[in-house]
Amino acid sequence: MSYPSGGPADAPQPVATGSAGASGPPYPQPNRLGPHPVPGQRRNQGLLIGIGIVVVFAIAGLLIFGIVAKSVGASGFMWGIGLAFVPMILIIALYLWLDRYEPEPLKYIVFALCWGAFIATLAAIFINTRAADLLHETASGGSRAAVFVAPPVEEFAKGAVILLLALVRRKEFDGIIDSLVYAGMVGVGFAFTENILYFGRIFDQLSEEGGNAAGVRGVIGLFILRGLASPFAHPLFTSFTAIGIGIAVRHRSTAVRFLAPVVGYLAAVLMHGLWNGGASWAGGGGFLTMYFFLMVPLFFGMVVFALVMRSREGQMIASRLYDYVRFGWLNGQDVPLIATLRGRKALRQNAKRYGPQAEAAAKAFQHTATELAYLRDKIVRQVVGADELQTEKRLLDELRERRPSVPFPPMPAFATAVPQFAPAGPVPPYAGAQYPNGAQYPGAPQYPGGQQPPGGPQAGGPGAPGGYPPGGYPDGQAGYPSGQPGYPAGRPGYSPGPTGPQAPPGGYGPYPPSQ
Repeated sequence: MSYPSGGPADAPQPVATGSAGASGPPYPQPNRLGPHPVPGQRRNQGLLIGIGIVVVFAIAGLLIFGIVAKSVGASGFMWGIGLAFVPMILIIALYLWLDRYEPEPLKYIVFALCWGAFIATLAAIFINTRAADLLHETASGGSRAAVFVAPPVEEFAKGAVILLLALVRRKEFDGIIDSLVYAGMVGVGFAFTENILYFGRIFDQLSEEGGNAAGVRGVIGLFILRGLASPFAHPLFTSFTAIGIGIAVRHRSTAVRFLAPVVGYLAAVLMHGLWNGGASWAGGGGFLTMYFFLMVPLFFGMVVFALVMRSREGQMIASRLYDYVRFGWLNGQDVPLIATLRGRKALRQNAKRYGPQAEAAAKAFQHTATELAYLRDKIVRQVVGADELQTEKRLLDELRERRPSVPFPPMPAFATAVPQFAPAGPVPPYAGAQYPNGAQYPGAPQYPGGQQPPGGPQAGGPGAPGGYPPGGYPDGQAGYPSGQPGYPAGRPGYSPGPTGPQAPPGGYGPYPPSQ
């Protein structure tokens, strides 16, 4: 066989053959390079972006700290920065405790924190100062700028980063809890820098009038008021904007997606204005009245709201994962260990007994399953496109690959409370719904070639003949659809099921149940 030479790459010449009229094998087409990035190019791009963000934050931090230090003096600045750290640490810990199902990446938490401490405060101090000058007000007199200018400026500066993260991380930004966590971080950062200014200013003023002892008494009194009695003020105000953004990312309606953040922002401005107005105009008695009868109930109401949202988050995770259980893609006994906080803790504590690798495998299993549940919820709500079915398939395959490495504990007693969130009927109510782009979404996960688990719903599952009753589980086993150890042979594009010994009923997974 001989290959011709010359000619364009996309139009190969016929192969020369030994006999006339005989046709040889097809000419091998050359590989064409597509627009794929050079290996490491995306990583280098991300590194450069990260360095740029760090540089911007560093410059903004030096500017804002320089302005504050010049305003309050060296001693006031040291007192301010020391006391401002105390409430900051406590509130950050509370928000991280709230975000336990799918914790936000640390880099985005730090980004929101630094945005509030440096970018938002820098913008606010310039605009507020300029507005006070135009209104002929100074730091020692006048309050119109504090009531009518500062609230819209500061809430816009703080809310902007939540909207930015919702747009940049639109596939991972899951709703109200994520918004509240970022609102807490940006609010804490903003309050941190603002507290340095207030603490340092009162120490500097009182020290000049009555010596260091008077300055210390004054700064301690202000710390009790701002750092202990009302450290939640800025996170609370920004939470209204966050709730609006969280509602918007979970809705398909264009009107809701536009109006919800606007309404949330206006509510944040109103609450912030009332707070500043009470501090400026109501006097001591009026301020205390507003504090105890408006701000404190509002704060506890927001706490209850956040806890309810987290509870509903667990119910949503259970409901969406049971969609996969019904169609045979997941084992129903795994759901309580993902959708309940007690179950998540039980799985991790049991895995910890087997070493760091087993504990890491349990955490990764829970993270992948939670991510899958959130993706399923977005698919059901039709806020993502049909291309996310490939992501769904990838997460399902990844979940099955991770499962053999996880040491599961015996079935916990509290797990019987979870199946109430499972769909009741054999067909979900959204079967036949359409994506925004018009693509049809089926009632069960569909993959290339229309493949489904054997037999449709899992044998013995809800809606199947002889299935287990609501509120119970099938027999404890680590198997897969219809009790098979993996996908049927010949199914293209799927990884095999877990290998290795399977535990007997009562303790499931490749590890034996704890004694």
